[in-house]
Amino acid sequence: MTKKNIVVIYFSGTNVTATYAKAIAKELTKLGNQVRDFNITPYASRQIPLAVEEYDGFIFGFPVYSDIAPGVVNEWLTKLDGKGKKCAMFFTYGGRTSGYAHFHTFQLLQHAGFQVEFSAEFPGPHTYNVGGWTALTDRPNSNDMDVARNFAALAIQRFSAPETSGFILQKPFGYKQAMDAKKNRPQRTERGWTNPVRSTETCDMCRLCETECPTQSFNADTGLSDFTTCIDCMHCVYICPQQVIKINEGMKGAYQKFLSDYCLTEEMMSAKKSKLITRSWEAAA
Repeated sequence: MTKKNIVVIYFSGTNVTATYAKAIAKELTKLGNQVRDFNITPYASRQIPLAVEEYDGFIFGFPVYSDIAPGVVNEWLTKLDGKGKKCAMFFTYGGRTSGYAHFHTFQLLQHAGFQVEFSAEFPGPHTYNVGGWTALTDRPNSNDMDVARNFAALAIQRFSAPETSGFILQKPFGYKQAMDAKKNRPQRTERGWTNPVRSTETCDMCRLCETECPTQSFNADTGLSDFTTCIDCMHCVYICPQQVIKINEGMKGAYQKFLSDYCLTEEMMSAKKSKLITRSWEAAA
């Protein structure tokens, strides 16, 4: 089997998606392929043109935010020209389901000119764990990593095949209504409890919070995030060397409300499994 030049592209606010992306990249390298790591989390990284013609295959990995990949990711994907090349995609989630992310991103990649070969999903700690949630704190586990390695092996198999897999995702029930609701959602007019702020005046002003912000929303001088553009990815909270960027501690109680609202238990959350999706499949509503 001819070795491939693969690029692993991912967005990762709190390092969950990055953990899976790096595991997949490590296995691809172990199998003898040349692999580039392309982290598109910082705003500046998405301004770098993607040289599509240099790669034999593409792997896209994104977290699920309110049923789909982050808006900045979706916007970036529309600017690409896949030139008919093959790709695979995966999603990480720490909530109830992976939502509509598979179908939504599949549509975007198809429209951008990529040939999507298959997909996957992986459970991981919820983004709000940095604010007191305790969702899936022990993931990824060994089973998750096994699926990540299987993902890499399947990617090489599919990228090396002369034909395409014919992978198709059907429009899930309720998708249009959910997208319409997102489109018509009113813009924030005041600071919410998930908007990160600097919690103390003691700060060495490394400015990582500002330079790494995916939406250029955090101002290191004021210690505030712009609530009209912040996407609650918690990247600034996660990467702060001094851990002085926080969100409202009321988030701790919100996890129990989340479980109650969706009729979930800790046991049900722990039972979530990583899986490859290789055939026509309809996402959960």
